[in-house]
Amino acid sequence: MKKLMQLMLVALLAFSSLQSIAATDTQSNPYGLIKSVGDQLFVDIGKLNTLEEAHKKVELKKLVREQLMPHIDIKYVSFKLLGKHVREIKREQAVTFIDAVEQYLANTYANALMSYKGQQVNFIEPVVSADSKFASVKSEIVEPNAPTIDIVFKFRKNKAGEWQVYDLVAESISLLSAKQKEITSRISEVGIDQVSKELVAKS
Repeated sequence: MKKLMQLMLVALLAFSSLQSIAATDTQSNPYGLIKSVGDQLFVDIGKLNTLEEAHKKVELKKLVREQLMPHIDIKYVSFKLLGKHVREIKREQAVTFIDAVEQYLANTYANALMSYKGQQVNFIEPVVSADSKFASVKSEIVEPNAPTIDIVFKFRKNKAGEWQVYDLVAESISLLSAKQKEITSRISEVGIDQVSKELVAKS
């Protein structure tokens, strides 16, 4: 399970393995977004290779926040993670939780980037109707001497008409659903405020 989650994160961070397309297409369709967003990210990561590990991770977090996180639907992900607790919390608690989730995800993605080995990722262009608010892009992670892993990126179109990632599914396992079970259970045990603190502490 842990290995599978790591592969799903690697897939999310492997956008640069594909050739970029025109910038005007990056937000207009999920396939265009997933094919283009990582080019500059990985160019900048290459410049960090001379840094010592601790310093490199700090700089990676900055890059992730600036270049990757804008393409993640943090608010939608956060409310999904809350599950049954979403109607129980106050507005101030929601704001704090969303910020904690963003910090946690940025740290998680930075950790994945630290261990990225240049795996090949192939994306399959989907058919998405113009009025659709949700879309899926299938992909394959290919590694020598290892089974091919099928990954599905889940996208949601926001009010501005931009596509953002909100989930990844590998071999029928949803990263969002798996984390939701953990978060909702923990909130039931210790409350939303403590969970927000724990997410920040892990960041």
